[in-house]
Amino acid sequence: MATINEIFEELPIFPLATVLFPGAILPLHIFEDRYKEMMRFAKENGNMFGLTYRSDAAVARDTPPAVGDIGCVARIQAVMPLEEGRMNVISIGLIRFRVAELRQATPFVLARVEAFSDDLEADEDLPEIFDSILERCKRFLLAAQALDESTTAIDEDLPEDPEAFSLLISSALPIDNEAKQSLLEMTSTRSRLTRLKHYVIDALASYSGRIEIQARAKQNGHGKLRDREADS
Repeated sequence: MATINEIFEELPIFPLATVLFPGAILPLHIFEDRYKEMMRFAKENGNMFGLTYRSDAAVARDTPPAVGDIGCVARIQAVMPLEEGRMNVISIGLIRFRVAELRQATPFVLARVEAFSDDLEADEDLPEIFDSILERCKRFLLAAQALDESTTAIDEDLPEDPEAFSLLISSALPIDNEAKQSLLEMTSTRSRLTRLKHYVIDALASYSGRIEIQARAKQNGHGKLRDREADS
């Protein structure tokens, strides 16, 4: 397990048009030769790789991270080999990192990275902020699951640590990747929780309305069926 301030001397980097958070599960389908080789390297070196967000990442396009870019270390949980060396990979986010140095560009990126966590904060109101958003976030996750909206698989046991909790909820938000990357890069748990509160309130309002519409549609359908049966 990665630890705070751990240094990875040669971490293979996978640039993708998605944002990975610690605690979030990431399924991948590997089919490009360079990433087949990258996954083989990762499997032989601790089952670790790094993911960095690039909005322009695409097949056969080189989109290496820059020094200072922030991403997330992932650990390979399972690999399903497919034909022609392709594979399906299940991985999970572990801890955030900053790119300190690019060690290799081809056939895949290797980088020296430094893991980090949020800054220590003396805010006495942090537990109060956390408690005030906890139940709302749980309702948000339940609503997302009811609508099958969550794009991120999340364990039912939510973290009790405010930093880990805020990062995991961030991964499930229905917001664009640029906004998610901003939450990933924050080093203040207090600020992230405060921003999360607004995102979750907006998402809950949208989800609750949609759930109500679905419920009414089901009731109306049953009502019409009963009316037709009564007329027959």
